[in-house]
Amino acid sequence: MRISQIMKYAGITFVIMSLTACAFFSEYGKLERNAREAYGRADYDTAVFMLARSLQINQDYAKSQTLVADAFLMANRMHANRIKELEGSSAEFKYDDLTREYQSLVNLHDAVKNLPPIRHPKTAAVLEFKIVNYASQLAEAKELAAESHYNSGARLAQSGTMADQKAAAKEFKKALSFVAEYKDASDRYAVSRKAGIKRIAVFPFEDLSGKRKRYGAVEELVVDQMVTSIMKDQSATEFLELISRNQLDRVISEQKLGLSGMVNEESAMEVGAILGVHEIITGKITQIIYSPVQTVHRDYKEANKIVVKTEKYKDKAGKTKTRKVYADVEARVRHYTRSTKAVIKGSYKIVDVRTAKLVKSEAFEGKADFSTEWVTFKGDERALKHHTSKLARKGEAIAPVAEEMVSRAASDLANSLSATLKIYAR
Repeated sequence: MRISQIMKYAGITFVIMSLTACAFFSEYGKLERNAREAYGRADYDTAVFMLARSLQINQDYAKSQTLVADAFLMANRMHANRIKELEGSSAEFKYDDLTREYQSLVNLHDAVKNLPPIRHPKTAAVLEFKIVNYASQLAEAKELAAESHYNSGARLAQSGTMADQKAAAKEFKKALSFVAEYKDASDRYAVSRKAGIKRIAVFPFEDLSGKRKRYGAVEELVVDQMVTSIMKDQSATEFLELISRNQLDRVISEQKLGLSGMVNEESAMEVGAILGVHEIITGKITQIIYSPVQTVHRDYKEANKIVVKTEKYKDKAGKTKTRKVYADVEARVRHYTRSTKAVIKGSYKIVDVRTAKLVKSEAFEGKADFSTEWVTFKGDERALKHHTSKLARKGEAIAPVAEEMVSRAASDLANSLSATLKIYAR
């Protein structure tokens, strides 16, 4: 074979390899590979969406053209089978799932409908996709889903219990999520929600740590931040009303009630009658642990070989050239680590004021950690490693004082408690 022919074939091979590499690293190629993986795990919808995006970028990409029709067919079959199963089901809320199935079909057909004309890579025939408009089936499924939740809410609303009223409100709200302004679901939601709201009084926590306010009124900080966090979260207060601290202080002052021994059957009934609450939360802080600032250091050397100058020299052929001249440099490093921490421990309990029964009781813990590092050095800065050089530029950092560390631990505790109570309220 002539050299020219070899070069010609090599050139063709290079072009093919280059195009293949471009496709592999391109966005449309990446989408096709991900779509193939989705297809392999029977996630046909995802495969279609990725292939559609791939073909919108490059409608001539053969791999995406080959797979898209098959993925679309499999996705339609999958949804058709699920719809058939659901239609034969007697589940109360089967229309929720039917709505999801029809919504998926709408999204699927929209994705394919908007594709540019696609030709089969081998036959060059235009690929035809059977596009179906599922809007009416989707609307009907939503209507039936709304009706099922509305009926469920109506049944629950007939009960006089707070728990059932809360559940009824959630059902009416669910109905509205399928069809806005469905019947009188909005009004019935408002009525049931009001009847399902739990009123809770959060009493000041007791500080039994023995620290004698050394770090301030930690117990007040915890309660105030916890209540503030809950009140800012609309989803948490949908079925929860917290009695304000001012209301609580006023009643305690007027009735001359002491906080100690508040959570017993007699006093719980008294507080419930006065405040009109369903439950009370009390707590105690048993430990406030502060670890003083500790600074330790270690010494070591770092060395490096650096270019200090260049010099002229002649090689064996007598030509003049330039080369770098290296020298060893070093630095003595002192690495500092400074740390401190604070921990607050205690417990809380929730009591039903009508029955004086304990509803919930848990231990809690809040933490705050501070740690920093920096270095000083003597010698040649060029000997320092990159990380060491950064620490040298950073310089010494001052640790927070004890009160600040305890305050941070209190905030951590308040956030943890508020998260727990938000879940409880929902």
